[in-house]
Amino acid sequence: MLFLKNNGMKKTLQVFLLILLFAQLQTACSKQTSGSGVDNYTLQIGQTVDITLNANPSTGYSWAWINKAAVTTVDSVAAISVTTNNVPGSPSQEIWRFKAIKAGSDSVKFRYAQPWVGGAVGETRTLFIKVN
Repeated sequence: MLFLKNNGMKKTLQVFLLILLFAQLQTACSKQTSGSGVDNYTLQIGQTVDITLNANPSTGYSWAWINKAAVTTVDSVAAISVTTNNVPGSPSQEIWRFKAIKAGSDSVKFRYAQPWVGGAVGETRTLFIKVN
């Protein structure tokens, strides 16, 4: 296990890993964004796409994939949370990686909410994905 004592080194490593993660995305798929906040992706079987969702875990809110059981063309292969600093209350990003597994079209729906019973619901996000 790697332990970094220097905070500057930790930040450099985090930035490097983020750049590496996003560099892979550049060759993964095509994306079209509409004015309504709905994203459209076209993938080939086996390709991946990273979806970045803004978050703030200190509020109790988190993103959830709410229609997973209905989606057959892609599957989530990773989900990570990334923050640029360790100050409480700082915004972060959740990055979800999806892999195309079957030809067809689906919509992937996310909800930003407090996950406990009676918790508040924030925004939603929908991705339309076509797999060739």
